[in-house]
Amino acid sequence: MARDKTARVRRTWSSDPRPPLAADPGDGGLPGRSFKTAELVAFDIVREIVDNKMEPGSRLPHEAEMLGHYRVSRASLREALRLLEVQGLVRLQPGIGVTVGHASPRNLGRTMTLFYQMSGASYEELLVAWTLTEPLLAELAARNPDAEKRAAVLRPFLASTIEEEESGPQAINDGLAFHDAIAELAENRALAVTYRAIGFIVSDHMLMSKDRTQLETFITDEHAEISAAVIAGDGKTANALMATHVEHVVEDFRAYWPAKLGERVRWR
Repeated sequence: MARDKTARVRRTWSSDPRPPLAADPGDGGLPGRSFKTAELVAFDIVREIVDNKMEPGSRLPHEAEMLGHYRVSRASLREALRLLEVQGLVRLQPGIGVTVGHASPRNLGRTMTLFYQMSGASYEELLVAWTLTEPLLAELAARNPDAEKRAAVLRPFLASTIEEEESGPQAINDGLAFHDAIAELAENRALAVTYRAIGFIVSDHMLMSKDRTQLETFITDEHAEISAAVIAGDGKTANALMATHVEHVVEDFRAYWPAKLGERVRWR
């Protein structure tokens, strides 16, 4: 089935050549700036990935097919693919070709750190942003009208479930999975991707710096309390509990590494 889908996508690319690319003034370009050919190709590749409903891991057409489709030079096509690869939206794999990547908030977070660094944003400002945004996702998650989905997604983080299924403390990745689950239930992709990107920056740049592999007990307990509130559909309580939870984590980090707070966020 996957092979048939890839074949259909390749036929679409090769049998429908594009007209020569030109900058589109309606695409929101900056005043005085025209798009490079590679950027225009990158825009089109993303559109066609979405239009063809290509899943992560799906193969894009061979280079020769895309060259014929977009009517651009090999250099422009390869630059376009590199632009998308940096964002994690495609993967260039020797011997395999180009495959669709993931629209991961973590990848967005890496790009955001570049702008944070250039604008002079500090890690303290980053933490404040996290404390303001994460509670809103919890409230939106509790408002999700699908009660069965709320329960199914968050059951692994309830206290009773942890006691039954975990023989020891939860791993850091379990904590990240909890916040991903909250964002999923919020069912607002614009907010979820943006706010989780902030959360991943906090995690990757700050929380992981404690060189730990497991969550502190208070974090696990608070995840369980928030999960119960979301499952109950209590948005106000979920918001308040998440605000308290994030502040506890922030206070823990501030005590551990106070010198880092005033540093400028670094792109990495």
